[in-house]
Amino acid sequence: MQLLLRANGQQVAIDMDQAGNQVLMVGEHRYQPARMARKVRRLTTQMWGAAMAPEILNERLTFEALEGAKPSGPWTDSGSFSPRSGSFVSLGRWDEDGSIGIALHELAHEMHLRAGGYDESDGVVREAVSLLAEREAGLIRTFEREPYYTASNLVAQLCALPAFTHQPFEKRWHEMMQITNDVGLVDLVNYYLDKSERLGLARWLRRATDDLDRRDALLNKLAVTSLRYSLELRRQLISNLVRCSPQTPPDQVAYVLDAIVTLDRRYPGDDLSQIIDFCFAPYLRQRRSIFALG
Repeated sequence: MQLLLRANGQQVAIDMDQAGNQVLMVGEHRYQPARMARKVRRLTTQMWGAAMAPEILNERLTFEALEGAKPSGPWTDSGSFSPRSGSFVSLGRWDEDGSIGIALHELAHEMHLRAGGYDESDGVVREAVSLLAEREAGLIRTFEREPYYTASNLVAQLCALPAFTHQPFEKRWHEMMQITNDVGLVDLVNYYLDKSERLGLARWLRRATDDLDRRDALLNKLAVTSLRYSLELRRQLISNLVRCSPQTPPDQVAYVLDAIVTLDRRYPGDDLSQIIDFCFAPYLRQRRSIFALG
């Protein structure tokens, strides 16, 4: 693990593991390189174990400090990853713990690449994988631009669901490695929402059809519809879906989901919650009521 000090056109490389008690000031932040190296090694061991080969940290992770470094705006990149040269983290924008979180973000790209799914995954999944890792290191960020915005929203939703967060990181990481696109990530959120709150989605699917391909198609349609939903809207959508009459054909359910998307696009100023209820209303089973007779 190297630290590159750049000033006046000169560059000095320091082995962070051998930095002793040295303290480095970059901008307004104070860093202890040796302590940072220990923290990174401890966290990566906890998260990836033996899969984190020694050469990754020793040869493919570099921190760098520029003289007079100052953040130039909210989108200043504080980290980067290259399949060819590895991970780089610039000091000065985040404090020591935040910079370690950025390092875990970039190392997650490395581990994703080595697991074989990096090249096949879209930008949302690539960032979601890394945002999951930085959360494990204690860094939680929000974003306004894509693909980070969608990735951070979906990861935040996953991390709000006990059935997902109560699992070891290894299990959560493995599940993310099976996904290659944003729709697959939404499907994972829907699955863990149903598992956490027992909304009855899995039970409804078994009742709706015996055809496994048709079940997969319905789940895919549900994921596409709710791609950018909040957890609250996602909960409402699934709750309406599982209350559909048993006589409602799967194709009709798919039509309802398409209708929600169409109306949302046509009337972007309307309350999406009301659109969902409106589209499902003709197909919902009526709840039983008990009347007291005097």
